[in-house]
Amino acid sequence: MLRGSARTYWTLTGLWVLLRAGTLVVGLLFQRLFDALGAGGGVWLIIALVAAIEAGRLFLQFGVMINRLEPRVQYGTTARLRHALLGSALRGSEVTARTSPGESLRTVGEDVDETGFFVAWAPTNLAHWLFVAASVTVMMRIDAVVTGALLALLVLLTLVTALAHSRFLRHRRATRAASGEVAGALREMVGAVGAVQAAAAEPQVAAHVAGLNGARAEAAVREELYAVVQRTVIGNAAPIGVGVVLLLVAGRMDEGTFSVGDLALFAFYLQILTEALGSIGMLSVRLQRVSVALGRVTDFLGGRLRRSLERAGPPVASAAPGGASEGAAAPDAGPEPAPPLRELAVRGLTARHPGAGHGIEDVDLVVERHTVTVVTGRVGSGKSTLVRAVLGLLPHERGTVLWNGEPIADPASFLVAPRCGYTPQVPCLFSGTVRENVLLGRDGVAFDEAVRLAVAEPDLAAMQDGPDTVVGPRGLRLSGGQIQRVAIARMLVGDPELVVLDDVSSALDPETEHLLWERLLDGTRTVLAVSHRPALLRAADRVVVLEGGRVEASGTFEEVMAVSAEMGRIWTGAGPGGGDAGPAPQSPPAG
Repeated sequence: MLRGSARTYWTLTGLWVLLRAGTLVVGLLFQRLFDALGAGGGVWLIIALVAAIEAGRLFLQFGVMINRLEPRVQYGTTARLRHALLGSALRGSEVTARTSPGESLRTVGEDVDETGFFVAWAPTNLAHWLFVAASVTVMMRIDAVVTGALLALLVLLTLVTALAHSRFLRHRRATRAASGEVAGALREMVGAVGAVQAAAAEPQVAAHVAGLNGARAEAAVREELYAVVQRTVIGNAAPIGVGVVLLLVAGRMDEGTFSVGDLALFAFYLQILTEALGSIGMLSVRLQRVSVALGRVTDFLGGRLRRSLERAGPPVASAAPGGASEGAAAPDAGPEPAPPLRELAVRGLTARHPGAGHGIEDVDLVVERHTVTVVTGRVGSGKSTLVRAVLGLLPHERGTVLWNGEPIADPASFLVAPRCGYTPQVPCLFSGTVRENVLLGRDGVAFDEAVRLAVAEPDLAAMQDGPDTVVGPRGLRLSGGQIQRVAIARMLVGDPELVVLDDVSSALDPETEHLLWERLLDGTRTVLAVSHRPALLRAADRVVVLEGGRVEASGTFEEVMAVSAEMGRIWTGAGPGGGDAGPAPQSPPAG
């Protein structure tokens, strides 16, 4: 997690140790100061030294460490974790299937923030403990009995604090689980508001959410109770410690064996020792919280935290506000260059949906450069599963995907822009403008051409704000056909060598659909499409017919029509249901 910020982290640790060393020196100067006051000696030099040390400490702590170094470490860590989490989620749907939507949001948000805070806070805790060792040594040399009594008191208070730790952890986990259920329920309720209204179930749904929120509130109150107990014990440690010192040394101060300067040193160090005690309690709390957070992060990543961080590499954006993080990379320009596509081949590919038995089995497929390959079949035959498995979005049970005859070790990382562009059957848009959805932060030079190829320019011209029209949540303000064409433009703006389309013209009118395929199938692109549209099937160089997850026939349109009964059923509209294949000709072609 410190990759890219290790130097900053150890610089921060060294400065915290230096600050605590300065605090140790200030305590010794206070001892000298009060002894000199009692003896009527000069004190101005001591006061000047204390002032200089404190001024230097304040400058380092607030001018350098808290203001600069800690944010770099904290936000660098959170950036790397979120980079790994989002990258893992984008590489495959099985990742997000392991957690509910509410838990996923909390993992990417609160759990990552908890981890980043702990990493930035750890140097402070280490410096505290080094001070404890040094200050106890000094105090033991002054008076071992008083120091032993103070240590016994601090140990006792630490044990009292520790008694609340296990229950705090239990209620902390319960709070997180309850919060995830509330977040998930709210998300589902908002997404299904129409269904709730149609069923007149508003009171029942509200009562369900209220019940979940009540359980969360109860768990949160219990968690806060044990946190308050720990803070109260720690907060009263210093006053109790001062009282113990006074009781033990009152008589000895009259005898002169324990000076006013010694009392000042003990009182001053006791404050820092109390902070150290607080750091013990806080360390326990933070360890518990970060253990829960890292557990959830690791579960999200499938138990591969280290490998996922190494695979993700450094984040591409600045880690700290106001400046680039140490070792931050330039914006990602895409994958390593690969030889231009001559042929994409699939050999013996078998893949199934996680938790389900259906999928594809032993599929062979070849897509040659500048050709159009169309996968067709009835509903449930495995068409979408095939393209998702080829792209690495579904795990493979067996089989190989090859680029120019070379096996691809990780299709999910290899088959991305500019090598490959993919538009799924149900595209997802973000709550921004059309332009933002198409470009996704990329250079806008190719925007107009991508919009033209996707036949979206008439729609943009009719919109009041044109390309700067806000699409709303998930493209709510656009029609189904407009959403499909914006998604196609988003794919084409990266100028991919291989274009993969999953039934992307289902919501288009015949004229727009014809123009879309005319522009896409101009002979300059390599296309792998899922469809049972007659025009696209006729235009295909190769048609692959799936039945029950297996290849039933493969060849040119005329060849599969001649040998495939399944293709005949699809062509006549008997297969996909609802006439998805479009209007059939009066009679199928001969042969």
